[in-house]
Amino acid sequence: MSVKKSIELFFQEGTSDKLYHARIVETAPGKHDVEVEWGRRGSSLNKGKKAVGVTLDAAEKTYAKLVREKTGKGYQEIAGDVKPAVVAPPEGQGSGSKVQGTRAKVGRVAQLLNAIEEEAVERLLADDAVIAQQKLDGVRVLVHVGESLVATNRAGQATEIARDVIAGLEHLPRGTIVDGEVVPHEGGHKYWLFDVLSVGGEDVTKRGYVERWECLEGDLEPGIFGPIEILPFAATTKDKRALLSRLRASKAEGIVFKQKQAPYTPGRPASGGAQLKHKFVKSADVVIVENAGNAYRMIVHDDRGKAFDVGRVFAGTTNASRRELDERLARGEQPVCEVKYLYATDDDQLYQPVFVRVRDDKDPDACVRAQLKHTSRAVVA
Repeated sequence: MSVKKSIELFFQEGTSDKLYHARIVETAPGKHDVEVEWGRRGSSLNKGKKAVGVTLDAAEKTYAKLVREKTGKGYQEIAGDVKPAVVAPPEGQGSGSKVQGTRAKVGRVAQLLNAIEEEAVERLLADDAVIAQQKLDGVRVLVHVGESLVATNRAGQATEIARDVIAGLEHLPRGTIVDGEVVPHEGGHKYWLFDVLSVGGEDVTKRGYVERWECLEGDLEPGIFGPIEILPFAATTKDKRALLSRLRASKAEGIVFKQKQAPYTPGRPASGGAQLKHKFVKSADVVIVENAGNAYRMIVHDDRGKAFDVGRVFAGTTNASRRELDERLARGEQPVCEVKYLYATDDDQLYQPVFVRVRDDKDPDACVRAQLKHTSRAVVA
């Protein structure tokens, strides 16, 4: 086994301090793998393959694409005097800020939520200091009201949103900034507002969540028209439980919990936080049929035994599990695995699949299409 080409890259900025290594390895005459390693600097790196048993020409194309994608996102090659700093520099001063052609920040950065597991839900339902809302499955958009309406994404970068979706905000006081998600609705889209950062130029981010929501409902709602609505919340334990039941029954994506008195804090906390989300994760048994280079391809069967592709999975795998899967596939096996996923799309692709384990107690024929569960993106009244 010989290494034909290799590169070591790093990314440092703010809380990000990451490494990414790639190399082309000849595993047999005329056969090459593209191996990668990645992870936080100073910790054990994850390992995987982006191409397996391909020609040198194919391997070089995959390798070049990887390097191009990573450097396009702000990664730099470790070479000569270009090395990671002892401590990652602040936002705006690291490798990510040296990327040419990235969209500049023109607006405020959104407050982002950390996920919680099922066991934390009961505590939050019983907490009188916490409200609950539906977790929407849309596109996060902040709208800045000025001489014109400027829509930005969660990173504060300008984004393209259909004019008719947000036009109903144009009569709000200039200097107002609202936060919400654009969700598909009856052949079009609806913009659901759930927070406000500024009202007529007055910053309200230091106010508690419920007070900000009341600004939306009381001060701004009368001036809104078109496909724009304000997302309601449940405040009491009884109402939160009822909302949770309706969301599960409606096959919604999940539920969000927010501390009533917490300010609006941009970015995502390292852990925990004043706003938390819980996704209604589902699980399925699938057959792994190949290492597709950057993930493992999954299939299920219908009641006649016909195979249906349901996507690829990589998240959740470890160096050990990938080694086991690769060895089994090399022996001609098609291992059955359990995966968790958020929902199945209309064409039966698993959305956000996460590998859980190999199931030696399951037969491939038991991996049926009927087990897949779809999710409704509609907002539950």
